[in-house]
Amino acid sequence: MTIADGTLLLVGLIFALLVTGLPLAFITGLVALAFTFGWFGPDALPLVTSRVYGFVTEYSLVAVPMFVLMASLLDRSGIAKDLFNAMRVFAGRLPGGVAVQTIVVAF
Repeated sequence: MTIADGTLLLVGLIFALLVTGLPLAFITGLVALAFTFGWFGPDALPLVTSRVYGFVTEYSLVAVPMFVLMASLLDRSGIAKDLFNAMRVFAGRLPGGVAVQTIVVAF
């Protein structure tokens, strides 16, 4: 199998699984595992586990889950909407008011 055939098979498999309604995160994980074992065989299991562990333990990504949680809390509680409405009073007439509001709310 050439790289072009593998790429077409990969894209086709992704689209076929998308039609089933699975979440995209699971689809990409399943397709990646299938192609890893297809290209490298069963010896690829240590490679996969070490790559996942290396990604999860990356120090620069520690804040991502809390950032997503905080954004979800702000959105569901309505605080984010209130912050933007309050900042519209101060920066609504400025050019690029939404950008100014976003920067001010971030600090």
